[in-house]
Amino acid sequence: MLTIGLIGGVASGKSAVAKLFAQLGAVILDADQAGHEVLHEPAVIAQLVARWGRGILTDSGQINRSAVAKIVFAPGNETERQFLNSVSHPRIAVRLKAQLDELREASAPAAVVDAALLLEAGWDQLCDQIVFVDVPQEQRLARARTRGWDAGELARREATQLPLETKRQRASICLLNDGSFADLEARVVEIAKRWRIAPRTA
Repeated sequence: MLTIGLIGGVASGKSAVAKLFAQLGAVILDADQAGHEVLHEPAVIAQLVARWGRGILTDSGQINRSAVAKIVFAPGNETERQFLNSVSHPRIAVRLKAQLDELREASAPAAVVDAALLLEAGWDQLCDQIVFVDVPQEQRLARARTRGWDAGELARREATQLPLETKRQRASICLLNDGSFADLEARVVEIAKRWRIAPRTA
């Protein structure tokens, strides 16, 4: 089974690329979803509350992710972000490894790991190939605005990740996403053919 890691800048369209690979037979592993699940673990809740107080909890006693994001993405709060990562990343890795093991047992043709911090967290070590989704800055900003982010917020989010050029250099292949969805689809299909990814036949 081929395991593909997706990297790129914020709002580069990694999720769209993952879905296109899924249409060609790959299974998506969403690190963000695994991260959300990790935040429900009692041990994680206890550690975060011990660090930041009960103000980060919802009325039902779960982690309020918006409250945590305000802390860890605030300017100058690199230490707090590192703390959150130190708590969550090892647990996310355990979940990703378990999912990959299950897919190998099921003889899946390929898996795609969609993770914003793939390189930073060391999850690229789980992957056979790394795809860098390359998008011009102005297009990424336009997409980010649809999320309610301005240029400053995009820059703050991106500052928490490795520089784009570093990501580009560490990729197996660069996938340009600067045109239509049809253009992107054609490029993903070409990569899938090159890597011999295809749905299993009965």
